[in-house]
Amino acid sequence: MAAQSVLRTWGEQLRSGRRLEFTGRTWTFVVALLIAFVLVIEAIARFNHIRGPVGLLATDLVGRPGIGELKMAGMLLALVCMPARLRVPVLASTVGLELLWNAQRWTVGNPGTVGNGILFVLLGTAVLAGWRLHGAERAATLKAVGLGLLLIVMGRVGDVWLVLSSRANTSVLDEYVELADRALGSPSWAVGSVVAQHPWLTEILMKVYVYLPVAAAVIAFFQLRNSARDGFPRHHIVRTFLLIGMVGPVVYFLFPVVGPVFAFGDELPGAGWQAVWPLHLPVIGDPSALPFDSIVPRNCMPSLHTAWAMCILLHGWRGSPASKVFGVVWLVLTTGATLGFGFHYAVDVLAGVVFTLTVEAALTRPELGWTRHRVAVIAFGTVAFTALLASTRYLAVELAGSGFVGGLSLIVLVLVVVAAFLTIELYPETVEVPVDVTAPPLRGPADAVAARALAGSARAWAGAAALTRAAKKDASTRL
Repeated sequence: MAAQSVLRTWGEQLRSGRRLEFTGRTWTFVVALLIAFVLVIEAIARFNHIRGPVGLLATDLVGRPGIGELKMAGMLLALVCMPARLRVPVLASTVGLELLWNAQRWTVGNPGTVGNGILFVLLGTAVLAGWRLHGAERAATLKAVGLGLLLIVMGRVGDVWLVLSSRANTSVLDEYVELADRALGSPSWAVGSVVAQHPWLTEILMKVYVYLPVAAAVIAFFQLRNSARDGFPRHHIVRTFLLIGMVGPVVYFLFPVVGPVFAFGDELPGAGWQAVWPLHLPVIGDPSALPFDSIVPRNCMPSLHTAWAMCILLHGWRGSPASKVFGVVWLVLTTGATLGFGFHYAVDVLAGVVFTLTVEAALTRPELGWTRHRVAVIAFGTVAFTALLASTRYLAVELAGSGFVGGLSLIVLVLVVVAAFLTIELYPETVEVPVDVTAPPLRGPADAVAARALAGSARAWAGAAALTRAAKKDASTRL
């Protein structure tokens, strides 16, 4: 009953465009739901005889942690959102613990890594907040720690999804995607040949590819830096970033692809069908779904690295000129890395763009509410995404033979989705005026005049209050 009440309240608030108000019961429900989700993934992983997110997180806590960049992003996010007076002590404790933990590794000759200190400090900060802090400061600290831990936990859930994608699909559709990609000029082969000839470019692109979560944390810093004082803005990059990571991997099970460097290269010796990437296009007759090595994740369609980089661009574009440049550069370099390293085809990249715009269309401009127009844009984006995948699967030969026409059709489809998204993003500004004043019953002309004056004063007061709140929220998201 409590869950139904929470969901019903959320639905009413979303439809009206009002800000979601989380009570203590609501937060308890959200945390319980997330824990249940992680435990379900853990059970599925154990059933398939692989390590689940709980086991991976336990190793990150007391063993040798992996994916240190994601943990760094989680800590940065927590530091941004917590009260200012706690940031220096938390950061100093994290650095101290990381140095202490790695000193032991260096002593026995093992390479250093990052993660143990971050997790211990985040958990310790949560305990401190519940024990010693009070009121708004405790709430802000718990939210900050929770957001940082959520990013780290979802990263480990994503790792399990990747392994499950390879277990669930013994065959992959790379031949179809490679043929469809020829309509776009086979960019992975073109960019890959350039990257392979320039080691300095390889180094730059690899850093961009690996540190994508940190780049998202940079944008989050400017959006959420005042959240402990003013509250969280109604929309920020973390929401989109996490939703992409939760929904995107589902497509891996429906459209399994490993990427050109694996299917047509020598990234995994002996696994590829033809070791020709990036020098020559493979020879493909009648395309089919072919068996592939079960170790490699089927994580190409859509390109979530491109999707997250597109998310950085969209949220960076709402800020200062510097953030706009940052977003554009990161998207361009990420696209270059995904193609240049042979991790993705160009069709994957286009699918990632459409996927992000559709997700963001559901989240952006929450003050507009869930109008028919928003639902229509989301539905169109979903149809366009489905059409892109379906044409890749069932019209691959026709796309490969169509040349310019097929490639132009794919690009136009993406541009139409961009235009549909902009009809929401660029909708004229609206001011939410929460006038909850019920006029008294009218008994005569004098009462009518007084009621109109009272209603006018109430609207003016509520409008000024809403503008003040809107200014604070805008200031907290402006870069």
